[in-house]
Amino acid sequence: MGRPFKGLYLRLTGAPLFFSFVTYTPQSKEQMITCGDLLEGEEFLSQVVCDFLLFVSEGILELSFSSDFPIHYDDVVVVCSRQRGDGVQHEYLIRIKERDWTQGERILLDQLTGLLSQQL
Repeated sequence: MGRPFKGLYLRLTGAPLFFSFVTYTPQSKEQMITCGDLLEGEEFLSQVVCDFLLFVSEGILELSFSSDFPIHYDDVVVVCSRQRGDGVQHEYLIRIKERDWTQGERILLDQLTGLLSQQL
């Protein structure tokens, strides 16, 4: 049995709330419209942001990803991306927006940073 998040990687960038996230290439909005998975005018949810949130919650912090998870879809921005290797994976510069985080949310962000700082 393989690892549940095989091929996904998350690293600190040195800038607060910025992360390097490697995942498999998701469909873009244009690709989804072309193949009929998304109709013109329908809301597009970035699979990169969804993958990032799921990986942070379950893969790194080992918490259940639910509506109670303190980092939400609207808190995450994909700044830019680049293709890796033969194009199966892409690397994304991800930013978590600065906002008035509660003490519990700040602790969670500190735990994330602390876990990513450890040599594994």
